[in-house]
Amino acid sequence: MTEEDEKEIWRDNMIQNNSYEVECMYDKTADILGIKVTRDFIYHETIELDEGLLLDFDENNIPTALEIHDASKRLSVPKDSLNELKFFHMKVIVDSKSININAVFGILVHEKENQQELESFTSNTYNIPNMETNLVTV
Repeated sequence: MTEEDEKEIWRDNMIQNNSYEVECMYDKTADILGIKVTRDFIYHETIELDEGLLLDFDENNIPTALEIHDASKRLSVPKDSLNELKFFHMKVIVDSKSININAVFGILVHEKENQQELESFTSNTYNIPNMETNLVTV
């Protein structure tokens, strides 16, 4: 089995377990951290969890992206540390009343790996169906 075959099997398992691989991008000038799924999707809507904390959903109501404004301040790290995340894992839980996220970031600060956590929620006034999904870096 080739390395590509193993990656394909891993990706299929992630999707079956409601987990999706993401890529991270950081704009230092604007201090915006963007995280989006690597699979193709059709955008549906953006929900503002908090001011400057945006969660995108696709046409199937699956979370597809997270945008964090003032990211260095929210995560209490220097801007240069956000250029390359060591890892990212976010759990999104939606029920009839709320949309919740819990995100954990592995960030290298002064050559030492730190974990920063970000939690937020908002009311589910968008009629997003109940679900639990994970977005992760590989």
